[in-house]
Amino acid sequence: MSLTWRDGIFIAAVIVGMLSLMGGVRYFGRRYHIGPETQRKLVHVATGTAALFFPLLFSNALPVFLLIGAALILMLALRSPALASVGGVLHEVKRESWGEIYLALAIAFTFFRGLGEPILYVLPLLVITLSDTASALVGTTYGKRRFAVEDGSKSLEGVVAFFVVTWLVALVTLLLLTDAPRLNVVVLSALVAAFCALVEADSWRGLDNLFVPIGAHLLLQQYLSASSAELVVVAVGFLLFLGLMLLVAEALRLPQRAARGYAILLFLMISLMAPHNALLTGLVIVGQVWARAMRPGTSQRPELDLLAVAAVVALFWLIAGELAGRSVLALFNLSFAAVALGFAALATRGWWRLTLLPLGAAIAGLFTWISVLNTPWHPPWFAGDWPWVVAALAVPAGLATLRPEFFTTRRSAKLFAGAMLVPLVFYVRGMVS
Repeated sequence: MSLTWRDGIFIAAVIVGMLSLMGGVRYFGRRYHIGPETQRKLVHVATGTAALFFPLLFSNALPVFLLIGAALILMLALRSPALASVGGVLHEVKRESWGEIYLALAIAFTFFRGLGEPILYVLPLLVITLSDTASALVGTTYGKRRFAVEDGSKSLEGVVAFFVVTWLVALVTLLLLTDAPRLNVVVLSALVAAFCALVEADSWRGLDNLFVPIGAHLLLQQYLSASSAELVVVAVGFLLFLGLMLLVAEALRLPQRAARGYAILLFLMISLMAPHNALLTGLVIVGQVWARAMRPGTSQRPELDLLAVAAVVALFWLIAGELAGRSVLALFNLSFAAVALGFAALATRGWWRLTLLPLGAAIAGLFTWISVLNTPWHPPWFAGDWPWVVAALAVPAGLATLRPEFFTTRRSAKLFAGAMLVPLVFYVRGMVS
């Protein structure tokens, strides 16, 4: 990756253009009484449209990373009261949202992983730019059949609009940018549209700006070369898996939207990896439900908190593997095994001596079995370092046992933070050695 003076000019031009756009939208919004949500969508569409030209402006990911980094600093600064006159165009909506931050991160992710394959960058951005806007406009104007989401409500009409626009955008884009057979284009477009519409419907606090384009990108990457029959099997399998998760959720008294989110996360993991590599993620979900029942915390949405944190950690390891140029699947599984044991420690309360140690041995055994299955294709980062692996598993469980009150709030984020300590040491050591 390299940086030229031409890249510097483009970066500065994009930053100045973004500030000018927000200032202009803010001015005309006040003058013509345009609502905050409409102003926000105008900036959203303009940002997504401008980002579509990045492959023409930049030949590698470094200038895009620098641009996104500068944009993130700027958008965080615009949240301060001192810059509210301009930043209000993004932050005056009634609901709390970090959508502009998530969109910037999604642009960086899809650009980095879509180099040399335009469809993997263009289609995800078109979806979050056009389909999301169409959904908001239709839902606001014509939405009658509404359903509750975490930060308000959405409409069935808006979800249908999202699906239709995504399907049409995917049809056109796949026909123009790929050589896929016509039938494959139709089926893959429908799969991407259904998947993204479901993700958008269940997202909260602007997370659709992160999960929709990244989900579309990963689906395209995995199934772009699949046959029509394979695509049909995947689509049917996803629907069956979703239905199964909803039934399990009803038995466990999980919120339906959380169950759909878990189904999406596990489906992506199974699609991108072998099915056994999703077992520990499933175990984390079971552990969270168990801990919530035995030792309830004070978080209002523990299931959704776990979903967001687990998805971000999975994406982190995906990017870390890309940067390292080698598989980090062992570190990914080690992180989730440690979190599963941490939830078990919270759930067992004072009975940890009788139950936690056997559970720890069982989780360690499952992790070892998965590692053995993966070794021929995904060499581990810690050959001969099993004492450190045991330490990695023990950190979240030890913290949860000794200081359970620390996990009253934000327990998913705290458990994952503890679980990532040793795997990150393995990663850094492997990178420098």
